[in-house]
Amino acid sequence: MAQDNGEIRKELDKTNSDNLPDYIWPFTHLFNKEKFEKLPEQWEWDYEINLIDEAPRELNAKIYAMTLKEEEALNQ
Repeated sequence: MAQDNGEIRKELDKTNSDNLPDYIWPFTHLFNKEKFEKLPEQWEWDYEINLIDEAPRELNAKIYAMTLKEEEALNQ
């Protein structure tokens, strides 16, 4: 529930296609909950990535650069 100028109004349910902007309507099939909860079909061009046995289990890599101050705060 959202409150606006003392009035209580119901928030829009964004999972209901009736509450979505018109420009999104052609794409609502992409957000179907039933399709979301199952894996896509396998295809002949799907491939498997086989790692070598000597591959490290973890890589000491950063997702994005941090300042020295941010790194110190993270390590505390």
